[in-house]
Amino acid sequence: MEKSVIIGVFCYNRVSKLKRCIEALLKNPECPNMDIIFFSDGYKKESDKENIQEVRDYIDNLKGFRSVIKHYREKNLSTGPNFRTGLTYLSENYERFIIVEDDLIVSPNYIKFLTDGLEFYKDDMSVFCVTAYVFPIKAENYPYDTIVYKRFCSYGWGGWGNRFTNVIWDNEELRQLMNTSPGFNKRLNAEGHDLVRMLVKQINGKISTWDIQMQTHVAENRLKVIYPTLSKVSNIGFDEESTNTSGVNYLITPIDKGVKRV
Repeated sequence: MEKSVIIGVFCYNRVSKLKRCIEALLKNPECPNMDIIFFSDGYKKESDKENIQEVRDYIDNLKGFRSVIKHYREKNLSTGPNFRTGLTYLSENYERFIIVEDDLIVSPNYIKFLTDGLEFYKDDMSVFCVTAYVFPIKAENYPYDTIVYKRFCSYGWGGWGNRFTNVIWDNEELRQLMNTSPGFNKRLNAEGHDLVRMLVKQINGKISTWDIQMQTHVAENRLKVIYPTLSKVSNIGFDEESTNTSGVNYLITPIDKGVKRV
């Protein structure tokens, strides 16, 4: 298993957003010494084929990292399965990894914050992952740079391969868990009243996602997620091209300028 931290990027057909994402990522001085792997989903509609090729042409010519690894899907898996297979690959081959989606703009200390967090919490198995996003909070007179929360956030995060082996991805297994685990709904919805509703949509095939499965794992195993007090990432994906979002970004938050690197 590879011990160095790898950056995993998940993308589909939005080359303009991917370029902005990577341009921001490359402002992190750690990038030239890191490998990056792209999980590029295949086209769902014939009209997406050209856009997918533009994304892959951009990746094929990308510079600025130690190496660029490409996982180009031959067919469309959809958002959930693309993430699931990608995360499974990363967890089976790398001890630590940092995740970026193509619609995220990250700060210049994004990599630093996540790699430091992965090192600091590496032996604490109650911590599921370290996320780089945080909703707007008031942290005056709070002396630390992190907070602990029990909700998984997919807006840029880092994880360890040994934390993902027991995540339940299968919809029927999730349905059984939901119906048999005492207090399941209350426990899951404790971190947001949208969560049970989202899980039901996933189980019934109404959406194709992956983060609700992660949150279910966090809730059922009483795990923690480490958040920054100042966000290192901004999501620019809330538009008509996005998947599983309504088009309104109600979680806009100030982003770290990246000056502090200790």
